[in-house]
Amino acid sequence: MKIVLDIETVQAPREEWARLVGLGSSSATDDWAESRQPLLVYGESSERKQAEDELYEKSSFDGTFSRIVCIGLIMFSDQMEPQGAVAWYGANEKELLRQFWAKQAQLRPSLFIAHNGLGFDLPFIKKRSIIHQVKPSFEISLAKFRTDPVYDTMAVWSNWEARGWVKLDVLARALQVETKSGSGKQVAEMWAKGQGKEIADYCLQDTYVTYACYCRMNFREPLSREVVLLAKELIEVS
Repeated sequence: MKIVLDIETVQAPREEWARLVGLGSSSATDDWAESRQPLLVYGESSERKQAEDELYEKSSFDGTFSRIVCIGLIMFSDQMEPQGAVAWYGANEKELLRQFWAKQAQLRPSLFIAHNGLGFDLPFIKKRSIIHQVKPSFEISLAKFRTDPVYDTMAVWSNWEARGWVKLDVLARALQVETKSGSGKQVAEMWAKGQGKEIADYCLQDTYVTYACYCRMNFREPLSREVVLLAKELIEVS
């Protein structure tokens, strides 16, 4: 069994981020901020505010601060025959993670396929699982410079060189496959509007694009989105 994976996340509210980094304590704030931005000077309040804004913006990609609102999977046989698709979505992150790991225990996949999965999706899931004390059903090695048990399309395409990293939609266009239907920034807007189901659909679309890129990178012709996502399930977690 092979799994193609994608997650959608939303940034922590400013107040929660401030609490976690210790903005209530000036000494804690300065120590933390200076460790991340050593060249900044915090003498003026305007400079300090700008620095805090920049640090808050960067925190959106860190599972320490942000949270998962959707996890999408497409399941394939070892011969890459579609076996269904599922996306869990909702505000109850702990239950979302519990259901995700329960599914992994059932499937026991031999390979995870993701775009920037080693740098983002899987470490993010691991951090959030620890925070919520949802024990993974098994350990997924996040070792770099290998394609098993995680095939990271971004890392493989760039040969693990950061200067060669490309976004998923760029890679999809280069490989002439169906591309993304939106951007990660739109997820926050959709979440604010209560469009959880639409986020789940968007997540599975990203997952399909990752699958199509993986196929091209391994000299296979991807099946159409209609075929791969024919038996999809969108599960709201409450």
